[in-house]
Amino acid sequence: MAKFIGIYNNKGGVGKTTLTLFLADFLSSMTIKGKKAKVLVMDFDSQSSCSNAILGLERVNRYKNEGKTLSGFLKDKLFKSDNISLDDVIFTREENREKMKKSRKVRLGSLDVMISDASNALEFEERVSFERVLRLSNWLYRKLSDRYDFIFIDLPGNISKRDSFSLVGAFMADFFIIPIEPNRINTNAIPMTKNILDNIKLWSRKDFKILGFVLNKADRRTKQYKLHKDEITQFANMMECKIYENILPPTPKLADASDDSIEFITLADRYDNYYTNVRKLVIEILADLGYETRKRK
Repeated sequence: MAKFIGIYNNKGGVGKTTLTLFLADFLSSMTIKGKKAKVLVMDFDSQSSCSNAILGLERVNRYKNEGKTLSGFLKDKLFKSDNISLDDVIFTREENREKMKKSRKVRLGSLDVMISDASNALEFEERVSFERVLRLSNWLYRKLSDRYDFIFIDLPGNISKRDSFSLVGAFMADFFIIPIEPNRINTNAIPMTKNILDNIKLWSRKDFKILGFVLNKADRRTKQYKLHKDEITQFANMMECKIYENILPPTPKLADASDDSIEFITLADRYDNYYTNVRKLVIEILADLGYETRKRK
């Protein structure tokens, strides 16, 4: 049974897409309960940044041109068309089996992706009723839940009741993780993020759990971190969640990780000296999802 994990913050530019990529990358390369984890990324952001980072811009654009997108599929379901099936809009990044010199480096694992496009998402939103959004979300949840261990839902920023396509994804989430940069602008946006998540819970009639805040581009030595950490902690207490101990530091190396023009074969290639930072965060999140992993020295 899959864990459906929404990555959300009302504020743009806080690292929703990069966090989705980091979690999917590491989990697709990990063994959970004796088997390689099966991971799906559902990219509900029509900019497709996460899909591009995983599949490459050329593949993503080809699938969009062919109409093989999640938004296209849902539009067809709405109009009771059989132009494409669910399997037609799930694409795999295969593990690269290119020979390497003797190495213990962990390869980027195989993982699946569903991409979106703006035109089909807009047409879907113009025609769909709210009750139909709920039914489609529940149907998609049932169809995918037995096929994967982890499903990451990369959501765009400000979501309202009019954003029916994004709500299909938001309504599927069993858990939410909130990436945030510890500064004044992002701290000011937390109340709206809380309000939107409260609305999603009300509209979906589903009692999901907020796991916590992930501090992105954070440095404990900086004045910004020291000024705003306590305020973020207060919001975390109010929302009955945690702030993850392992943070993502502000470094160009982690920014490069989502660049689809760079070829990566191993996790160490993609995350460079910050491999350990990301891995520790993933293990911390896994523990909150009820999994134990063998710690490496």
